[in-house]
Amino acid sequence: MRIGISVFLLACCAAGAANAREEVSHDFQKTVPLAPGKSLRVEHSQGSVSVHTQAKREVAVHASIRCSSGRPQDAHAICDHIQISVAETGAGVSVRTEVPNLTGSFHNLSWSVDLDIVMPDTAPLELRNQFGTVSVTDLHAPGNIMDSNGKVSFTGGRGKQRIETSFGDIELAGNDGDVSIVDTNGRVTVSDVTGELDLRDNFGDIKTSNVGKRLEIHSGNGNVTVAGVAGVATISDSFGKVTVRDAKSDVSVQNQNGDVETAGVAGTAELRTTFGAVRFTRIGKGTTVHAENSSVTGDTVDGPVTVDTTFGDIEVHAIKGGARLTGQNAPIRAADVGGEVYAKTTFGGVTVEDVAQPVTVENQNGSITVRAKPSGKCQPISLSTTFGPIKVVPPRGAGYDVAAKTSFGHISSEAAMTVSGQLGDQSISGKIAGGGCPLKLVDQNGNIEIVQ
Repeated sequence: MRIGISVFLLACCAAGAANAREEVSHDFQKTVPLAPGKSLRVEHSQGSVSVHTQAKREVAVHASIRCSSGRPQDAHAICDHIQISVAETGAGVSVRTEVPNLTGSFHNLSWSVDLDIVMPDTAPLELRNQFGTVSVTDLHAPGNIMDSNGKVSFTGGRGKQRIETSFGDIELAGNDGDVSIVDTNGRVTVSDVTGELDLRDNFGDIKTSNVGKRLEIHSGNGNVTVAGVAGVATISDSFGKVTVRDAKSDVSVQNQNGDVETAGVAGTAELRTTFGAVRFTRIGKGTTVHAENSSVTGDTVDGPVTVDTTFGDIEVHAIKGGARLTGQNAPIRAADVGGEVYAKTTFGGVTVEDVAQPVTVENQNGSITVRAKPSGKCQPISLSTTFGPIKVVPPRGAGYDVAAKTSFGHISSEAAMTVSGQLGDQSISGKIAGGGCPLKLVDQNGNIEIVQ
């Protein structure tokens, strides 16, 4: 038994020795001057790039080169062949990592090169990297950063910046100027941009905060969250929730298969989605919602509201302007509306309360309830439905010319009315308080009730 165990241990040790890898590391350093008005260009791969800035007019490059292989001679050979080129050009300074095309007897190799670069803070930067992270700090000049298969971090910038990566996150914290970002398959987080922000992403969540001017976002398959934007905000998305808060201008959202939520918009809000709920509150100049298979809920709007949806409830209140609400297979509820109300739906009840302006409701296969504000002043009311009762509460003391008609139901009124015909009949015309505004009530297969 002991002999067997010893043989097994020897075999494991031999296998471990066979799989051992040789690791080799080299360092590289070089400093060159960079004249005012000139730029830095970096081309790199297989490692990280970290860029810092300084007031001195020079570029300092430090590279950490690491190589490994199953054979020591191969590890040394690859490290000897990797070169860091730092050259002065007519445009400025060029930093390039050069890796030879290794073929032949080399096998089972791996290597990485990490660059740490210090550059003048007011020099433009163009940086390209593959298979590694990128970090840029305190660049006070335009930058163009392109990475693939790596995360990009950018902080404390000034000037116009463009950042692009794939299969990696992007984080930008602070830039005094415009920013353009393109990402695929990564999250994007942006904060404190004084200029415009143009952002495009697929398969990653997006979060922005404190954007000083126009904001445009094109997203797919990710949630979008916007907190604080001073300019017009235009957002498109699919398969993700869109949330916009504290917008100082107009907001436009085009979504598919996701919720839309807006709160605190100083301008207008135009919201579109399918297969997702819509919620809005504290809108300064008006709201328009176009949705399908979506519920819509909103309140506290200083302008008019227009909503159309299908297969979802509509509920709005505290609207200073008018409300135009259209649904299919959906109930509608509106309360405390300062302007005219128009509501149309099918297969759902309609309730309109606390309204002092004209009310028009067109319904099918649903009830209607309308309660006017007790202002004493009449406003035109027109209500029609099928397969549901109608109940209307006109303002007490206001005069109305009543025309009511139903089938398979009866008509009743608590208000004193002079009529032609008999209450309880299926068709009457008459006057309340001497007449004035039209009160038109048409029903099929339902009762009509006038209440005070």
